[in-house]
Amino acid sequence: HARPPCRPAPPAFRRRRMASLDADVPWWVLLVVLAALAALLALTGAIPALGRAASGRRKKTDDVIPDSPRRGQQLVEDLRDALETEPWCPKMEIKDWQQAGELPGCPWNFDSCHTVPDVLERIWRSPLCPELQTAFDALSNRVKNVQVARVQATMPTATHFTIVYSLHTGAELFGGSPLEHAVGLDLGQDEDVRARSPSPRRGGLRRRRGSGSPTSQEEASEATDILLPCLLPFYRIHDGFGVLLSTRHLPLLLSSPTEGINGSCYYVYPARGLEPVTLRRPLIRFARVDRTCSACADRSLEQPVVVYLERNGEQTEDDEEPLAFIADTVSNVAGQ
Repeated sequence: HARPPCRPAPPAFRRRRMASLDADVPWWVLLVVLAALAALLALTGAIPALGRAASGRRKKTDDVIPDSPRRGQQLVEDLRDALETEPWCPKMEIKDWQQAGELPGCPWNFDSCHTVPDVLERIWRSPLCPELQTAFDALSNRVKNVQVARVQATMPTATHFTIVYSLHTGAELFGGSPLEHAVGLDLGQDEDVRARSPSPRRGGLRRRRGSGSPTSQEEASEATDILLPCLLPFYRIHDGFGVLLSTRHLPLLLSSPTEGINGSCYYVYPARGLEPVTLRRPLIRFARVDRTCSACADRSLEQPVVVYLERNGEQTEDDEEPLAFIADTVSNVAGQ
């Protein structure tokens, strides 16, 4: 026999079935469902309000400083200004060579100079050591402007002067003030040439109060105070030489000559930055080659040569003299 087809239940049966299902669901489940629906509706209405409030806050902030990089730059400038007002922070004043005489105690005298070449001649004063002539030539062909900086350090207390060379390429180099006891050195010329040459102290440096011409005995005793007396011909021009990425780095470099900051550093250390590096051999570090290598010289030798010292302690002796190395270094950083 064929099975009769199923027919949909009558409406009365469907109503009784739904009633039985409602009777089977606990009341607290319905309460939870209703609470969840109410919370969802409330959250849906709150989201646009939160968005409008956040948009208002962003607009107020953007009216003051529109973007994050500018906001960070402003914070850095505010912090720098706050540090510069601290009494322990070094104070720096920098002027073009025409106004250098306004700096108290400036060691250079540019009163009779009219052009940048005149200034360079005054700084590198003749007679010039023959080994350093190439350095002067390389520098004089590339310098666009010259400034003088005066830095007053507090730890330790000291006043430093330095020349800032601005090159045509936009790069900046710096050289320290000359050592007073390096003036008057025998630079290798004969007596007639030295007699015709202007006095270095009279031609290029301001006389310090109470300072006179150094005697040979004074020069000999003061030369022994320098760990590498063979560097005195360069120190009569610049007590240290280096590269600047920003003039704001000068106070730190002058206070800590062996340190570097963001690419600014000494490449020829000043006399106060010379230091022994080994106990087995009297090597004195006098210049920087790169981050991992230094140029040294043996102070026990009458005519020392350059010894390259790697960070791992490896030593390589060259036949180049320290003054020739310095001349090459100045030429290289000047872009020759």
